[in-house]
Amino acid sequence: MIINEAEFNILTLLASRDDVKWTWYNLDRAMSQRKMEGVGNVARLVRNLYEAGLVNITPSMPAGMDHYQISAQGMKYLQALRQKSSAQK
Repeated sequence: MIINEAEFNILTLLASRDDVKWTWYNLDRAMSQRKMEGVGNVARLVRNLYEAGLVNITPSMPAGMDHYQISAQGMKYLQALRQKSSAQK
């Protein structure tokens, strides 16, 4: 499985803070503040990650403000990407 840079940014943010109830809005804001690729497309990108098993989505109210969390599979995938990146340096 291959993810793009924007999806990698989302996984990294989700993994960085497990005390945050991540929504599309606060992910978009965090990415914008860090000048990361993917701003404006967060919901679609998270859906792709969810379909790949890398992210869990918990429905929440109000509608459209679901909570996102990196899955165990997503954490393993992110760690593998980081190890691969370290080995290439």
